[in-house]
Amino acid sequence: MKILGYSERGIINSLIFSIGEDKELMGEFINKITLNEPFNLGKPDRYTVLLEQSFSDFGDADLVIIIHYKDEKIEKADDKIVLFIEGKVKTSGSNWIIKTQFDKYFQKKEYKGYSSNLFYQLYFKKQLIDNWPEIKKQIEKDKIDKKGEKLEIKSFFRNRKIGNNPIVEKAFNLIECKEAYYIGIIPTLQEDINKFNDKIDFEMSFLSWEKVEEFCEENKSKHPSLEKVIEIFDYNDKQIYNRIKKD
Repeated sequence: MKILGYSERGIINSLIFSIGEDKELMGEFINKITLNEPFNLGKPDRYTVLLEQSFSDFGDADLVIIIHYKDEKIEKADDKIVLFIEGKVKTSGSNWIIKTQFDKYFQKKEYKGYSSNLFYQLYFKKQLIDNWPEIKKQIEKDKIDKKGEKLEIKSFFRNRKIGNNPIVEKAFNLIECKEAYYIGIIPTLQEDINKFNDKIDFEMSFLSWEKVEEFCEENKSKHPSLEKVIEIFDYNDKQIYNRIKKD
């Protein structure tokens, strides 16, 4: 049976399920991302992966990779690193340009579709991490006094809160960590990403779809399941990035 996924989520889901329980392969994928200091992958104990997870007013996340360094029985927040990853693609009718998206974010003006802007999406995740202790304290307080009050975090254009969904709360508890990194997988070619030097007001990293496909090609002989991801690149063809298929 052939299973084909559409656009960025189709590829991300296929990639994660193809990596599966292979810790070494997951480490190789993470090392494809040029992350800012002081990131050091080291030797994780295990990973937890969240796909298309909602964080209520702080937005959904295409992919969250939680890197654990201690057994869960003794694990503390300092024993975890969290990667928030958002994917963006070009479409058949238009391209995705990193400079254009950054300029819209830099102006800090509300516009239709701002919540789909890569920079806003990742900034909201940063707000979630930065305010994690205060939000958690309010959640625990609400369980005692049952007033239904939720801490609202001042943000662009409106205040944001975590809400009452129990699954969102589970995910919120999982992302407590010592370090978090914010990553865009984008259709910009790697050589052009390297030239992008606009000053962002928080630390972000980028990975090109070109590099993701390269990772699959490099590892498919040892891990045949990655052939499925390449099939999805073929299926979506140039609607992911300006792809030149190699013979």
